[in-house]
Amino acid sequence: MPPILITPPPLLLILGTDLAGKDHFANVVIDAAESTGIKVERRRGALSGRPDRLRTSEGKGGLLLLIERLFLATLPLHAPLLPFVAACLILLDLRRFRRSPDRCVVVVSHTGLRLLAVGLGHRFDRIEAIRLPAMVDRVLRAIVPTTGARVMVLDIAHRVREARMAKRVKRGTVDHFDRYMAKHPMRSERIESFLVWLGETYLGALCIENNDLSDDALLALLAAGSTKGTPSGEP
Repeated sequence: MPPILITPPPLLLILGTDLAGKDHFANVVIDAAESTGIKVERRRGALSGRPDRLRTSEGKGGLLLLIERLFLATLPLHAPLLPFVAACLILLDLRRFRRSPDRCVVVVSHTGLRLLAVGLGHRFDRIEAIRLPAMVDRVLRAIVPTTGARVMVLDIAHRVREARMAKRVKRGTVDHFDRYMAKHPMRSERIESFLVWLGETYLGALCIENNDLSDDALLALLAAGSTKGTPSGEP
């Protein structure tokens, strides 16, 4: 079968929780695009992030691991504030955002959106119960109109998360968020479902069930998702 040729959108944002396969998806897209001569810039954690050449987020430094540990240890205390913190991070990101004039941009994950999903996962047990503050709602609605981002959100089964976790443990690259998501299946599935809901509702995201999909399957889904509609706007 001939390789699938794609032209990435000008700005592609890949969302997902820990172990969802965000870096692998980004690598597949970037490698396929660059093989045809298309220039691609990778950013990480923010739409306005600096260019990043790392192909994986594994092997974090000691300071970042300490920050993760402190964040999770104090999460029950500050979870109610996370929607406002996340909204401020997203707003700052939008103000700093600049489009690349000569290349496509692939953004791996978004810190503000992930924090929001984690915070909601600790306060609500189902999507129907979620009530976002008006400020958060307005900021979320501004993301796509401001940036023109095409968004993909990855969803995985917990058994896949556990298998990927076991491989990271063998490599010695597991971090605190990996353990946090793998430790409580119901909680991790809830947080993941909330991130998918945020992506689909506010960002018009295409949800991809990334349970060990082949590279060609990922590229085919990206190509199909490039024609997907706009956000529903109905929380």
